Amino acid sequence: MQSDDIGEFASSNSYSKLPADVKERTRLAVLNFFAVTIGANAYPQSKNIIDSCREIQMGNYPIYGSGKKSGLISSAWANSSLSHLLDFDDTHLGSIVHPSAPVIPSALAVGIENSGSGSEVIYSSAIGMEVAIRLALGVGLDERYSDWHNTSLYGTSAAGTAASIMFHSSKDEISSSFLQGLTVATGFLSNRGTVTKSFQVGRSAAEGIISAIASRNGVTVSKNIIRTFAASLSRSSEIDLVTMDLGKKWHVLGNYLKPYPCGVVLHPGIDAAIKMREKNIAFDDVERVDVHVNPVVLVLTGIMEPKTGLESKFSVTHAIAAALAHGPLYPEHFSDKAVKDQTTLEIRKKIKVHSEENINRGQTVIEIKYKNGKTETVDLNRGPDTPSKLLDENDVHLKFSHLVDPVLGKDAAAIIWNYLNDFQKKSDLTEILELFD
Repeated sequence: MQSDDIGEFASSNSYSKLPADVKERTRLAVLNFFAVTIGANAYPQSKNIIDSCREIQMGNYPIYGSGKKSGLISSAWANSSLSHLLDFDDTHLGSIVHPSAPVIPSALAVGIENSGSGSEVIYSSAIGMEVAIRLALGVGLDERYSDWHNTSLYGTSAAGTAASIMFHSSKDEISSSFLQGLTVATGFLSNRGTVTKSFQVGRSAAEGIISAIASRNGVTVSKNIIRTFAASLSRSSEIDLVTMDLGKKWHVLGNYLKPYPCGVVLHPGIDAAIKMREKNIAFDDVERVDVHVNPVVLVLTGIMEPKTGLESKFSVTHAIAAALAHGPLYPEHFSDKAVKDQTTLEIRKKIKVHSEENINRGQTVIEIKYKNGKTETVDLNRGPDTPSKLLDENDVHLKFSHLVDPVLGKDAAAIIWNYLNDFQKKSDLTEILELFD
């Protein structure tokens, strides 16, 4: 792999050359980004993020949904962190990367700075998200380094690539920004259940813009950094995968907008629990609930007794119990109040989780055993790359309304949705300053 390939590809293409399905998936990702970012303002942890970023840098760039503003870099930091706060953003299942969170806010911030267009943001975001996914697939992680957080680890280079495109940088500058992002990449999964889990993703967005600015100003970087970076994380990296079939195969088409605000590996289990709930289970008569999952479920969401709403997003027992108790799950089902819900707690006590290699990532088997010996089983299997249904525009609109209406009110939410719904046609993104004034 040559890092120059990234710069050459990004600089020689444009929105008009993107495949139609890539344009549409990225457009929906932008709509989804605004939904989860604005919606996060309803939760108290958003204040920690917003206050921190505004203290870092002030300016005239909007922090979406907050009514507050900060600087070019700090606004991307804040908006990225907010978009990831509810864990309701998106995930590419094969790489376990949330590609929109570090990339889209960086592209938007620079777009406002440069009076860019909506189509430019969609183009740069498509390239940036593709870079994040390809880095994760090509570099990989050895088991000894499994605590790295893929989204923040690979998101910095991805954000830097997108920001460079929005700055109209040269191919060499885009390549340099991509490489510089690798030198500051960081973030750990051990931060699950804390605000830092989101804040470190926001840092990736901010560092991406910094990398793009540094590259524009001639700050040099070793072209061997990609190999050094890969070797430091894995003994079996295949970095040629980062650029293999670039422009021919689009991994971003596998980016999955979340229907539930929690770890994506929990989504098959939630769907299975909803299906089980249709059987009208009398849980007072249930002796135990056996849940069979792929081992990655316990690696990523193995908090068995969550004490806070943030912890519950990474708890397989909470997610299954809450879905059995209440059906489809929304942010309110992963709140501090929800982890104390007595119905959910009583079911959770009966759950035993089994980690099994023969269960794929898109599969969960739930077995309920009654005290009288009767059993009920649901085996939900959508395949390893499809954890739940793919959201279409109508689904994203419903999600947007559910999250944004309580924060801004229905009328204001409708105005923003209508503006964003043909985002690719917007010619001057400084209009966003008035929209979120």
